[in-house]
Formats: sequence, structure tokens, C-alpha cells
Amino acid sequence: MGVRLTEEEFDDFLAKGHTLILSTIRKSGEPFMTPNWYVYIDGAFYVRTLAKSAKVQHIRRDPRACCLVEEGEKWIDLKAVIANCDAQIIEDEATLKAVGEAMGSKYEGFRPNTTKQPKATRDHYSSGSVVIKLTPKPGEIRSWYNRKIRMAS
Repeated sequence: MGVRLTEEEFDDFLAKGHTLILSTIRKSGEPFMTPNWYVYIDGAFYVRTLAKSAKVQHIRRDPRACCLVEEGEKWIDLKAVIANCDAQIIEDEATLKAVGEAMGSKYEGFRPNTTKQPKATRDHYSSGSVVIKLTPKPGEIRSWYNRKIRMAS
């Protein structure tokens, strides 16, 4: 038995995962990583981010990206999915609506009360956003769960 997640475990893990680490490529060629809330729909990751963010500028220049979702504090509990992806900015209204509803439902209990945020913070986050679709490249997605390793007794 390998350490990879089964198809059922894979889909369940990504549906329930909380944070995705998105790596994009800077103009210099160095990686740029940010944590993001995400939804996983029909085999693709979706994140919402500020339109003026660095990651959006990176993707407009180079659509290659890498996504990591992981959990587990102890080594034996480490479970992860990592995928090299093609990124694109979504403009289709139906997709934007579906992603917005899925994000709203998934993160409803995690959002801050914006009326309590400083004005500068509210202004920053209300400056416009985009949705990025991250489609895993065929053969470029890996998963593991260390609990599947048979340890010696």
C-alpha cells in the first residue's frame, strides 16, 4: 500500500482543506508564496485575491503556479496535496458567481466583522478583486498521507 491518497480521500481532503499555499513566479524567476482561502471545484482550485496583488501580476506575466494544501502537526499526521498548475484570471460571470457562493459558504464563520476594521484596511480590501483558477497539469499532482506508512512495532 502506498502513501498516496485514494481518489475519494483526495477529493474529501481538498474539499475540507482550509488554506492553500499558492506559489507564483516573480519577474526575477524566484518563487513568491502566499496563503489563500480556496475552493476545489471540478478538479481545479479557485482563489479570490486583490486585483492589484503581486500574485495577479505574476500570473499575468507567467501562468505557471504551484498549489499546496497540507495538514498535520506531527510527522505521522502529515497529509498533503501538491500540484503544478496553469493559472488564469476568470471573467466568466457564471463561474465567478459559483465560486463566490462556494467561498461564502465554506468560510462564512471565518470572516472578520469588517465594520470593526480600520478604515485603511477596509479600503485596501475593497479595492477590487479577481478570481484565479488553478488547473493541475496532467501528471503534475502528488499526494501523501504518512499514516499509510507501516511503521515497525
